[in-house]
Amino acid sequence: MYIEYYIIENLLINYIIISCTSILTKKYNNNKKKWICASVGTLYSIAYIFPQLDILFTLPLKIIIIGLITLFLFDYKNKKEYFRVLLVFLLVNIFISGTTFFIIYFTGISHLKISFLIICAYTSCELLKYIYNDISLMRQIKESTKEIEITLLNKTCSCKALLDTGNLLKDPLSNNDIVIVKSKALRNIIPSYLYDYEYDDIDIVEIESIIDNLESDIASRVRVIPYKHGGSSKNNIMLGIKADYIEIDKTKIGNIVVGISDFDDDKYNAILNPSILS
Repeated sequence: MYIEYYIIENLLINYIIISCTSILTKKYNNNKKKWICASVGTLYSIAYIFPQLDILFTLPLKIIIIGLITLFLFDYKNKKEYFRVLLVFLLVNIFISGTTFFIIYFTGISHLKISFLIICAYTSCELLKYIYNDISLMRQIKESTKEIEITLLNKTCSCKALLDTGNLLKDPLSNNDIVIVKSKALRNIIPSYLYDYEYDDIDIVEIESIIDNLESDIASRVRVIPYKHGGSSKNNIMLGIKADYIEIDKTKIGNIVVGISDFDDDKYNAILNPSILS
């Protein structure tokens, strides 16, 4: 029975490690690849039981095997990106394995308690995501602005966005993040009569009128976003349009709503919450 527990433990923990790496690096891979690599890792762990296979556990071979698994799991633009993902994969392995066995040692619960071991690994993964996101957020905040591209119905425009943690707006229905953008910056992707519209005091009646004048493909993307100005108790609304995606640092981010505004600032024409990047 021990070998069965050992196989299940390793398979599930390998899957958790791979999934965590995928989340942290924002690298998509399908479940089939995840399970294949988790299974390869499990077979490698089983080989540890047989003394005659000790050569597989020398440092060079360990690095080669992890490198090959990483190469199979993800797609890469260049070598630099590959080594960055490989480093994250190694750190995730070290962190989850280390914290899991620390919890087991600290509590004194046997590692044969498979459900407890999986919970430990999952908890370690969640903790690592929080730590990693905080570090990423701090790094992003150091850069006050970002060049972003907004794509709507296959039309694209570029603008400079201010990273501002004060922009906490979300679409109340979908909970999607909102990027506030000057209407003039959207000239190439929204209907012309929306360029110079007065958005400061727009109300629901005006938004309904706007929707009536829009073509159905863009009207279906309109969102009504409630918000309050800082230091004011007055309720306001903003006209939002769900974008196809935005692109930042060559990374496409979906589920973003563009909140159209006419705020006055010459240094930037969009306001972006840094948490979108983390």
